[in-house]
Amino acid sequence: MIGLDSDLYERCTFPQGGVISDVPTILKDTRDAEIADLRGIDAVIHLAALSNDPLGNLKPGLTDEINHRASVRLAELAKKAGVGRFVFASSCSNYGKSGEGMIDETGTLNPVTAYGEIEGCF
Repeated sequence: MIGLDSDLYERCTFPQGGVISDVPTILKDTRDAEIADLRGIDAVIHLAALSNDPLGNLKPGLTDEINHRASVRLAELAKKAGVGRFVFASSCSNYGKSGEGMIDETGTLNPVTAYGEIEGCF
């Protein structure tokens, strides 16, 4: 297991001893990832995004750059590096307002924020 993280919320992490310290980590923004970072990796579980509606609304262009363009680029780099599996995790924000009933992944996309719109691109 290897992490790739810009550590944007470094000041908000658990106190020493509360984090998994034995996981090797590449401190890098996903926008700066290189094919060398992915060589020898079997699978990528992509969780690196600006991850909420208010943050997405603050700078929609930045949200698009990180959550959409960098994610697509990372997937392309992973493929070139021979990574066998790429899993992109998303949130329910791409479904937006769906009414009172429960919906599943077949539900209609109805994003109401920049974050939800970008997440729905995949």
